[in-house]
Amino acid sequence: MHNPPVPQDTPDRKPKSVTFLQVAVFVIALCSTALYFLLMQRLVGMIGTAESWRGLDVGVDPDSTPMDLATGEYLWAFAFVLGLPVVLLILALLSAIGMQKRKRWARILTAVWIGIFLLPFAAWAAGAVLIRMASGVPTGTKDYFIGPIDPLTLNAIAGPFLFVCALVVFILALKRGARQWAPKKSATGFAGQAPGAPAPFGAPQGFAPQQMPQQAPPGQFQQSPQQTPPGQFPQAPQQQGQFTPPQQQAPGQFGQQQQPPFPPQ
Repeated sequence: MHNPPVPQDTPDRKPKSVTFLQVAVFVIALCSTALYFLLMQRLVGMIGTAESWRGLDVGVDPDSTPMDLATGEYLWAFAFVLGLPVVLLILALLSAIGMQKRKRWARILTAVWIGIFLLPFAAWAAGAVLIRMASGVPTGTKDYFIGPIDPLTLNAIAGPFLFVCALVVFILALKRGARQWAPKKSATGFAGQAPGAPAPFGAPQGFAPQQMPQQAPPGQFQQSPQQTPPGQFPQAPQQQGQFTPPQQQAPGQFGQQQQPPFPPQ
């Protein structure tokens, strides 16, 4: 008997929301590199202040370079701005590859790490905008400019854009499209089994349970089933202690009769 296929709730084609999620996680990792330029421009400003107040102890050597400060007193900040993009890139790879393979853990991982970074991203976006509004175009060296864009303007653009991408990714990871694309294993049905129908106990799904032969009661022998010759009806089994009368011949039917010991006179 042919069983019709069970309709699955999972889509065959990848939803556009999942594709956007896979691209957006790499955009988040890319935008986080703007913090490096912001830190180096801040160190340039500190060196410029030290040169203006030469002769006073301002905590910064006016003859030092931004890289000297980054690898010295501000090594922790330098390591942070370099390590954050690497961490976000690794998480983005796990999310994108896992979602491509329709893994449920990738969807959960994406929602977790985006949710953890969501508040720091919001603080960075707000702080970058406030700094750009309070400060003008930075003076001094332009080694850390990206073309005509100074690091303050770059962060004022990258910060809010990163936060919006992170917020959208967090929402998409919890929406129906991502849940259907990477569902639980128990959510997919088996062929030939109606959705929600329980499988037979002790047997794999898709197979009928085998019936065990009935055993005879103690003290009795189990008789094998006898085959009935063609043209005859099967006889009912004889119960123990039941008397079976001899078979009688039908009227007009001749059979073998026992000869009397003496011929009739």
